[in-house]
Amino acid sequence: MQPVKNKKLTYLLICAVAAVWGIIIYKVLFNETETDYEPKFKAVKEAPEPFDQYLAKDDTFKLVLNYRDPFLGGVSVVTENKNTGAAVPVQANFNQPPPPPPIDWNVIKYSGYIVNPATKKLVAILVINGKEQMISEGQSFEGVKLLQNRKDSILVSWQGKKKYIKQ
Repeated sequence: MQPVKNKKLTYLLICAVAAVWGIIIYKVLFNETETDYEPKFKAVKEAPEPFDQYLAKDDTFKLVLNYRDPFLGGVSVVTENKNTGAAVPVQANFNQPPPPPPIDWNVIKYSGYIVNPATKKLVAILVINGKEQMISEGQSFEGVKLLQNRKDSILVSWQGKKKYIKQ
């Protein structure tokens, strides 16, 4: 395609561009009035003075400061002074009870299982404190209760704890 060399069309487009820019410049420079910038809505009641909104109120809460002191290691208890009403920290060392001793599960050994021919149920062979006993689910021996009997492991309850013991 060859470019069209039409001088009339070029002059016409130049005049259109000049007219558009002339309108824009006229609107910006010469058409400013103060009434254009006034709000077109009704006035609202004036708000009260700012200091009325922020009245100082008495505190309606108390801080609970019974957390561990990061420097001294104990729990810091804060009590109120009856004369002045100020909080006075009092150092209180609450000794935590020692953790319960760990349960030694090594005294319980799962030797294996046999199938009861009459009931077709599994019977576990346990060795507890050197004593061997055959028990089924729900039975207890030496304080150890058999909860579940599986072929590869058993679930026992002893001293309030539960544990799977493998063969």
